[in-house]
Parts: sequence; C-alpha cells; structure tokens
Amino acid sequence: MAATFDDVLNAFNAAQHHYLNGDPGPARAMFSRRDDVTLCNPVGPPCRGPEMVDRAGAEPSSHFSDGAVSGFDEISRFVTDDLGYVVRIERGQTHIDGSPELVPYALRVTMIIRQESEGWRIAHRHADPITAPRPLDTISEARG
Repeated sequence: MAATFDDVLNAFNAAQHHYLNGDPGPARAMFSRRDDVTLCNPVGPPCRGPEMVDRAGAEPSSHFSDGAVSGFDEISRFVTDDLGYVVRIERGQTHIDGSPELVPYALRVTMIIRQESEGWRIAHRHADPITAPRPLDTISEARG
C-alpha cells in the first residue's frame, strides 16, 4: 500500500480515471478497512464501515463510462507523521448512463488520510457539488 500521504493521494488521483469508466476497484483499494471508515458521497447519505463504504462508493461508478479527470485544485492540506487531510476541488467529465454528451462535474472534497499498518489509507471522504456561493435558503429541508 502507499508509503506516504502523497503516495496514497497520487494513487487515488490515478484511480479516478478508472472510477469514471465504471471501475471503482482501484479507488476502493485506497480506503481503510477499519470499522470507522466513512464516506459522504454526493448522491447518498453518510455511511460507515468497509462494506457500506464499498457499496456506496461503487454504485455511482456503475453509471459512468468514457470519463476523464480534468484536474484537482488543492485548497489546503495538513500532514503529520500519521494523519493528514486535503481539501480540494475535483473536476472531470463522464458519460452517465450512456448519455450521448459528456457531463462535466466539479466536487468540493475533503479527505482524511491516516497511517495504518498496511500504509496510508483514506479514513474519510466527503464530496459534494458545492463549489460556488449559494443562497442560505438552499440548506433548508423545507425547500421543495
């Protein structure tokens, strides 16, 4: 597994290509196998535990084909000997459910990465489509 924080981040970046082409395996391999691993993806509720994270992470990828990453805009990072985080915007495009046109995306992402016995692993990932200011009323559950 990854020997450094940067190694796991670089491997995850490369795995995104596979993810956008219907193969979640390489990205899934970067995640912790501990019970406290969490995922908050943009199309589902938060989940915890390796089995739930695997399932929630794999499902969106099954809808993607012929995709590509266009970049990662890093906003912040902090790394110690055994724990680190990165906040960034991830950009790319993919076909969704066979759509004729590529669908562009931008995700605001926070990942917490920690040193485990097998090397550095992703302990938490949160991704959502909020990359620009928006009205406060967009967070209201009553909004329809």
